[in-house]
Amino acid sequence: MKQALPVLCLLLGLGSCFSMSQTASPTKDPFARYMASVKAGTPEPALQEFATGCNVDVSKILPRYAVGPGSSFTPANDLAKGLRTLDTDFYSTAEVWTSESHVVVEIWANSDDVDSEVRYYECFVSQELKQAEVIEWDVPMVQSAHVVPWGYSRRWERGEDGRMQRTEAEFVDEIERPIPKPKLDADGERYVSWTPSLGPLSELKLPPALLH
Repeated sequence: MKQALPVLCLLLGLGSCFSMSQTASPTKDPFARYMASVKAGTPEPALQEFATGCNVDVSKILPRYAVGPGSSFTPANDLAKGLRTLDTDFYSTAEVWTSESHVVVEIWANSDDVDSEVRYYECFVSQELKQAEVIEWDVPMVQSAHVVPWGYSRRWERGEDGRMQRTEAEFVDEIERPIPKPKLDADGERYVSWTPSLGPLSELKLPPALLH
């Protein structure tokens, strides 16, 4: 976790170019679960709930994908195959659903060497960010009874004053159930105090092909 903070500046004005974490339990590992949902063509319930709040029905829209190191995304017809073309320890994925002026974006930025997986949900209306949800997971590659995986979930919504306001914050487990705050060292505390950039859609620098 300690070395994730310096690289949280490349993606979304914050994030990293992280790699896919592999654990012994693919049903619980957040990114592995996401990839399984992509393969099955069935959006995860958390995504469907978020997208509904953005007036986008992701179950009826074909998504577009991109992969890449850092903020340099390249369109990919097949997300899994696209990931296999990247020869790097750090990479990110993007999935986009567009319904007229409404756009839902799901981005993952994962890093094996710091046992980190970060998922972003963002809702844009006419290019402006309206809602965002970020979960930063600490998912050790080597499972141990002494190491408990955890995530830190936060949500922002645009208020009547036009500013993005944080409306929720809680610690969760691998399958997004609320848990008590785990014991964190100084680096962990800095990690969860990080705030993502909450700018317009253009800030993501997604390939134009994903937005049409």
